[in-house]
Amino acid sequence: MSSKINQYITRIVNQTDCSTAERQEMYDEMYDHLTLIQNDYMEKGYSKQESEEMAIRAFGHEAAIGDELQQAMFPYRREFLLVLALGSYIFICVQYFSILFVEHVANNWLFLPAIAHTFLVFFALNQTYAVNRKLWLNASLVLNILLMFTFANPTFSNNIIWNLLHYMILGGSIFLIYRTALTYSQGGSNIGQKRLIHSVNITLGFLLLVANGFVLFSFLFFGSFNWLFAINLFLPFILWGFVYAIQIRLATKKSKWMKLSYTLWFYTLLYIVAFVLPLYFPAFLSNDLNNLLTNFLFPF
Repeated sequence: MSSKINQYITRIVNQTDCSTAERQEMYDEMYDHLTLIQNDYMEKGYSKQESEEMAIRAFGHEAAIGDELQQAMFPYRREFLLVLALGSYIFICVQYFSILFVEHVANNWLFLPAIAHTFLVFFALNQTYAVNRKLWLNASLVLNILLMFTFANPTFSNNIIWNLLHYMILGGSIFLIYRTALTYSQGGSNIGQKRLIHSVNITLGFLLLVANGFVLFSFLFFGSFNWLFAINLFLPFILWGFVYAIQIRLATKKSKWMKLSYTLWFYTLLYIVAFVLPLYFPAFLSNDLNNLLTNFLFPF
């Protein structure tokens, strides 16, 4: 394998928001194409080293190609991330100074979401590091939602427009999570199946967070630590993440167990229903059913 071509293609694929398996597929496709170009030059009488360098020059500059690939998969990705990060930061700055000048209170907690904003700017501007950027970018977007919702709610203002801006930031983060997860290069394997897995699991994750989020945040910020209670609260998220990871791996390997794994979504759905029914429809539940749901929610 040519080291120059290897390094050249690696620099290209590292600029895309793809998993390791997806990058490998892109790598193999470009390597085959570059090898054909190199062989053509060698047949014309050029040396192996000369043919290698000429093939790379003919293919194009790696930074431009990597950027074109990313733009083709997700147009204006960089711009979306920068607008979201900078808009969110401006939002919390306005909140901070409004509370400071009106109520004379320095609410420093408002700047905690800036942690997520920093990650978003980093992912928008840096394109040459070899990590699973799809995973880490979405983790940063989830962090932005959690921190903006927890610490940056516009309680200082009853202005509808200002509240709408806050929900637009949350909605923009959710949109980018779906858009990033569903982005795949053309020609990849099992893309439709992977997109289904991402769509369903991300939706279930949000529903799980909404159903369990209030209790979880209350425990984290106001409750005294209890190991059993913590395990009960985090167990559904751990199982959800485990199922998500297993399904993506099965789809990548084109496993015959893929469709059977869809039944694992039943646990998360049942957990959400068990959380929602006692809160919104308590009159329809008998004592026995209520106890059964409680035991399901808190098995330990």
